[in-house]
Amino acid sequence: MKTVLITGAGGFIARHLLPRLKSDGLRVVGVSRSDVVRQGYDAHFPASLGSSIAGVFTKETISAVVHTANDTGPDEYKTNVAGTTQWFREAQGAGVGLQILLSSLSAAPAATTDYGRAKFALEKLFTGEGEISLRLGVVVGDGGMFRKMVEPLRRSPVIPLLDGGKGRIHLLGVDFLADAIARCIANGDAFRGRVLNLQQPSSHSLRDVLDAIRNHYGLRCRFLPVPSLPILWALTVLDRLPLRLPISATNIRGLRQSRNETFPSDYFEFDKTQRSLDELVAAAAAHRL
Repeated sequence: MKTVLITGAGGFIARHLLPRLKSDGLRVVGVSRSDVVRQGYDAHFPASLGSSIAGVFTKETISAVVHTANDTGPDEYKTNVAGTTQWFREAQGAGVGLQILLSSLSAAPAATTDYGRAKFALEKLFTGEGEISLRLGVVVGDGGMFRKMVEPLRRSPVIPLLDGGKGRIHLLGVDFLADAIARCIANGDAFRGRVLNLQQPSSHSLRDVLDAIRNHYGLRCRFLPVPSLPILWALTVLDRLPLRLPISATNIRGLRQSRNETFPSDYFEFDKTQRSLDELVAAAAAHRL
């Protein structure tokens, strides 16, 4: 039986990927910063980016690693690039046959965020050595950026709508993503050395996405158009304080960077039919995410 290691095992995507891989008859082990044993994994190891996971490979024979771990601390770029590179090399040294990086459509050499620059640097490492990088848009489900879009609509009767909501949002469903990763693991040679864009081919305006959330979650908030630049300045200041906000300056920079961008999509290599915006959001709302 093949064993797959998922880093960031307690995260949003990992929670959906785990049962999908188990349904393929794979043994799945996880690494996360928490020492709480994650339910459903065949084994769990506590580790955070910047520490070693070499011990995992002495205890487990790993066939593939899916790198979902991401740090959002003050040294985000350095921690993610150095930490993920360390884990990549440790897996490589242990003879792991396949490694998959979860990247982002914001990945670029001149990205406006540490997140985007880190993902681009890691893509070069992974694809340059014959592994796989998956670029994601906003993943619709019970976590990540999508959850950060839902929560303010639940809490506030009036929602500031950045730039009137004209920016474009590139979506994919979390179940589609889990299926795509499973296919890469099952047939890795078909995708090696590639950066694959997994967003649905059709993008949506931010206003349309928020309208769909409001409608399918049964929310009563209304939207107030505001320019995004002053919000970005304010969040840049607030991010330096010990506060936990539902959205950060990094999120705003990413949205501003991608609001008018279009991207080629490799979606149809994994699914011949894209889901409508209403279908994606309704599926998330049905689970009260």
